[in-house]
Amino acid sequence: MNKFLLLFLCMCLVGCSSTPTMMKEKEQVQIKSRDLHVVALGDSLTEGVGDGEGGYVTLVKQYLEQREDINEVFVQNLGKRGLRSEQLTDVIMNNESVIRKADLILITIGGNDIMKVVRSHFLSLTYELFVKEQQAFASRLDEQLQLLRHMNQDTDIVLIGLYNPFSSAFPNIPEMDEIIHMWNEGSEEVISRYDRTLFVPIADLFEGRDDVLYDDQFHPNKIGYEQMAKRIYEYLQRHQEWIGE
Repeated sequence: MNKFLLLFLCMCLVGCSSTPTMMKEKEQVQIKSRDLHVVALGDSLTEGVGDGEGGYVTLVKQYLEQREDINEVFVQNLGKRGLRSEQLTDVIMNNESVIRKADLILITIGGNDIMKVVRSHFLSLTYELFVKEQQAFASRLDEQLQLLRHMNQDTDIVLIGLYNPFSSAFPNIPEMDEIIHMWNEGSEEVISRYDRTLFVPIADLFEGRDDVLYDDQFHPNKIGYEQMAKRIYEYLQRHQEWIGE
């Protein structure tokens, strides 16, 4: 066989055998192509009080960045300790430009609304007081979801439910578990009216456990926030179209 022909055939074989590898490497490079913009709204749980390392928001960010189809997650954490639902509207209005760019919005709200009822009526607490406040809370939540959707029609919204840290602090309110359940049911009903929304329950993660609470026996500690973040990411995985390509 002519030596030039033999050389030509060898070059073709080498070229053909390397092509699939090159294509595979190119595909792998192209997989991680999406950046995700997250806005976190709400109270001290979103701020991360009790952890010192960013709470559940930072941990959810880490979960998302471990995915092959996400390049980088940019977080704007607007959580503020002590925030009540009646104050959340101002936070939303004052951060419209950030919200318009958000791919995902995380919200914790309501715990301080319950605390307000307890502190305002400590000596005359009744179940009806909590029902009345929950109805007002649900109305505000509905208006805030309308506002968020008006600002950003495509963003995905996750509302994280309440847990009960009140039992040890207020043993004179035996119905507190029932109150938290009622509050969560109302929130879930409101958010279900909107597309691309998700309610994440977390009450069960804290039931009968002291190891998940910070020293103040109110906020989660690192373990508690880890449990929250894991639950939130598990629910997000049910909506791959939200977080992946």
